[in-house]
This record gives sequence, C-alpha cells and structure tokens, in this order.
Amino acid sequence: MTILSKFEFGVLRLSIDHPMKRNAINADMFDALTEALVQASQDESVRVVLMQGGEQIFSAGADLEQMRSAPEILDQAMVRFFEVIKNFKKPIVAQVNGPCVGEAFTMLLYCDLVYASDKALFSIPSVALGRTTRFGAALMMATSAGIVRAAEKLMLSEPISANEALDMRLITGIADEDSLDQLVASKVARLAVLPPQAVQATKTLLTLSRNQLLNKLTDDEEAIWHRQNLSEEAKEALAAFLEGRKPSFRSE
Repeated sequence: MTILSKFEFGVLRLSIDHPMKRNAINADMFDALTEALVQASQDESVRVVLMQGGEQIFSAGADLEQMRSAPEILDQAMVRFFEVIKNFKKPIVAQVNGPCVGEAFTMLLYCDLVYASDKALFSIPSVALGRTTRFGAALMMATSAGIVRAAEKLMLSEPISANEALDMRLITGIADEDSLDQLVASKVARLAVLPPQAVQATKTLLTLSRNQLLNKLTDDEEAIWHRQNLSEEAKEALAAFLEGRKPSFRSE
C-alpha cells in the first residue's frame, strides 16, 4: 500500500508513501485516498484529516507513466477523488516538506489549512506538458492570488517558492524543517478538540461560494482540458518528458 493511514486522538493521518516514484500518485493511490475520505466522513470519531507526503518530497503529482499507459483508469480515479475532497465536510490540514507538483498541488488547494517547510516548492506545470489545469486549480489560484500572479505561474509553468505561495495566499503558514512538525501538530490537535459541528458548519460557509462556482465551471473546464489533452502537443510533451528529451512543438 502506498497510502499509509493512521488514526489516533480524533486525527486521521494519510501519508503518501511511494518514494521510488517521487510519491507520484497512481489510480490505486487516488482510490485509496478517496475511500479513506469517504469512510472518515461517516466516522464521527474522525475530527480532522492530516495529509502528508515524505520528508524530502510531498508528491510529484499524478503518475505520468500511468497517464500514458492507462489514461482512462487514472482519469476516472482522479475525477472521483477531487469530487470527494471538494465536498468533504470535515477539516483537512496538509503538511508539505519539499516539492509538491501538479495534481498534488491542486489537492492542497482543497485543504483548509496548509503548512509548509521553508524549503517547499510548488508548481502546476500543465502548460509545459501541453495541457491545461483541471479540477478548479485555475479558478482557485486566481481567486487567491489574483489573475496576474496566477497567470505568471500557470502560463509559464513556473515554480512557486514557499514564501511566494504564502504571499499569493495559497498556503497558510511556513516554518523551518525543525519546527514544522510541532506547528502542524498544534493546529491539528486544536481542531480535534473544538466543537466538531461548529467547525464543519464554518467550513461549509467558507467553501459554499467556491463550490458553487466550481460546479458551474466544471463542464467548460473539462471540455477545454479534454480538447487540449488530445492535442499533438500534449502527446509530444508527455513523450518527451518520459523519454528525457526536449519537446518539439509545431503548429497543428
């Protein structure tokens, strides 16, 4: 199993544990995360979910090898996961050490509190891969950081440092590596003892307008993504990345 689960003191800890592939998330892992959130939503003893990656990297994003070999299986698993996390009623806290890329970063945008190491690095390199963002990432980044800042990072596929992410209001806080565990533990413990119904009701109020906008945009976003995903430049970008060469883009 490459998603580790541990429950204690009202906290469900979900850890991505796939170091041989830089914590890339395949369909089985997305399904495991989905199932864990579904069960947590039904279990009154779970007060808060803590999402973690590894000590050196949070996640390299979706498994690009599976994106090439079994795209429909991966796609279906991602759609299920993002629908569940979007509508999850309990608080989700994320702890980020190291790089967090692609769909893993989009996952963080759905977390309620995100605390990162000062060495963390974020990116959604969809344009570099010949694709567009998905699952509401563009909307949420533009809403938090403004269209100009979001455009710079998304259209240029530029990385985002921890300090930049904080300035762009994409994460909640930063700590050095020695202090991050303690900071996250204190926030998670606080959420676990606060009145659960009040916490969940407040989250509903905070996410209500966001989810309404996302639901309205889903069809258009998916149509744009599917069209671009089938393009020759998307195929070339993915092939070049997996083959370790520079892509060559031509007008179609």
